[in-house]
Amino acid sequence: MILYFTGTGNTKFVAEYIADHVGDDCVNLNDVLKFKRPLRFNSVKPFVFCAPIYAWRFPKLIEKVISRAELTGSEQIYYIATMGSQTGDFEYSLEKLAYAKEMAYMGACGVPMPNNFINGSELPTPEEAEVKITASLPLMKTLSDRIMQGAMIEKFDDTPFAGLASGTVNYMFNRFFISSDKYTVSEDCVSCGKCESVCPVNNIKLSGSGIPQFRSYCIGCYSCVNRCPQEAINIGKKTEGRRRYSAPEYSDWKNEGKITE
Repeated sequence: MILYFTGTGNTKFVAEYIADHVGDDCVNLNDVLKFKRPLRFNSVKPFVFCAPIYAWRFPKLIEKVISRAELTGSEQIYYIATMGSQTGDFEYSLEKLAYAKEMAYMGACGVPMPNNFINGSELPTPEEAEVKITASLPLMKTLSDRIMQGAMIEKFDDTPFAGLASGTVNYMFNRFFISSDKYTVSEDCVSCGKCESVCPVNNIKLSGSGIPQFRSYCIGCYSCVNRCPQEAINIGKKTEGRRRYSAPEYSDWKNEGKITE
């Protein structure tokens, strides 16, 4: 069973690629979280958790989901991360989670995908994003093959001061950086409700006049900022005028012949 969490679609693309190639079910953890569904999953095939890297680690919320989930059937667990270029020491905390659940840790690996961190830098054009995704297809194929074979996987990236990045820096990121306090909504908002629907933790509710209102449990996925069709949501003035990013659909790429293996 492939279980994924995604903000702008990068991890969804990778998860659906792997699910398609190993012939397994794909579960959207965004929906599980949003609709408060039971964290109970049964699979004959290995469990594969896929999530983006947030400050050199899986999102804190997803680590909690894995810890609390009731996983039955298979005793093997893999971890796949989508990343810009580095994963830090993300695998160590996940390995501990596997052992705590008395499951066989089968390894972890990051897959480079287009930058979607709109709060930090300029995001790619569709053409640049396609180049980066295409370059990662062989790695997705290799990971899929090894999962089908029941073989271990290993990450290939190297992060300077990885322990510090995944430890202290990650803690500071979660403690002080993740917040929707500075989110603003411009007059371009048309009250379509897209932001409310894509928020995986129900941090957004439309007011009586249809204006998005932000609560206090944002997890920093930037789905609302990137997916707003009017580009009306910003993080203060920092993201105003910046390009947005949403990953292409895996099914579209397959239908268009861009998936050749």
